Amino acid sequence: MKKIIAMLAAVSCSLALSATSYMCHLKVVINDVATEQDQVQVDVTKENGAYNLSLKNFCLVADGVTLPVGNISVEGVEGVNEYGYTTITFNAPINITAGDDPNYGEGDWTGPLLGEVPIDLTARFIGTALDANIDIDMVAMLGQVIKVSIFGVAPVLKGDVNNDNEVNIADVNAVIDVILGN
Repeated sequence: MKKIIAMLAAVSCSLALSATSYMCHLKVVINDVATEQDQVQVDVTKENGAYNLSLKNFCLVADGVTLPVGNISVEGVEGVNEYGYTTITFNAPINITAGDDPNYGEGDWTGPLLGEVPIDLTARFIGTALDANIDIDMVAMLGQVIKVSIFGVAPVLKGDVNNDNEVNIADVNAVIDVILGN
């Protein structure tokens, strides 16, 4: 019986994704004018030792007008672990893709119209906390740099038995140890 329970625990944990979603406060500064938004989602995943960061459905809000931009995503970024924090940096052009927010149609997203956009991203996270800065260099096209600051927290993960902020095989091993009395 113990082996069956241990196998079920192993299967259920192995199906879980190693991803953390942060609900964030976002501050955007364009030409020294700042706007702020709450409840923006940023996802961080780890695959093959590298990190992916995604800010989905990014919108610029100014003077009560919302301009849907799209999804800002970087993939395969190496992380540096120091003092318990993981830091990722990325400085290269990306293509901003259309968002999927049902409040906007496919043609409303301006990001895909821009082509390659040079960004400079630095993100730092630990457990359930994230802070990131994204500079979008639009000087050549619009004469401005868009500065995005993100501060967020993630909810506690269900199934994170060993409190390492990931649901993974280490949680399965912890459950098996409890079942076997180790």
